[in-house]
Amino acid sequence: MADGLILQVGKNTQNRGEAQVEVCRQPPYVVVAVKDSGVGIPPAEIPRIWDRLYRGDKSRSTSGLGLGLSLVKAVVEAHGGRVEVASAVGTGSLFTVYLPA
Repeated sequence: MADGLILQVGKNTQNRGEAQVEVCRQPPYVVVAVKDSGVGIPPAEIPRIWDRLYRGDKSRSTSGLGLGLSLVKAVVEAHGGRVEVASAVGTGSLFTVYLPA
């Protein structure tokens, strides 16, 4: 994810973590990739993160309703795209959104 936009974030990243955002064309898609240096998602939870109102064990102590990722997926799919995640506990996550160009 070279040359991406770097954002300072807090809720799901380690102390003073970062999120990198990269946008590129991969015909027939426009691809938006967001990579963070957060706590990561346990493998058993990855299929559930797209469920409405789901909150993983570690996120229960923070504010939020568990709607964010379910809304992202719904909007992306409504526009004919798809969203994927790759994550490792302790190293962060990579969310990739593919939207038809």
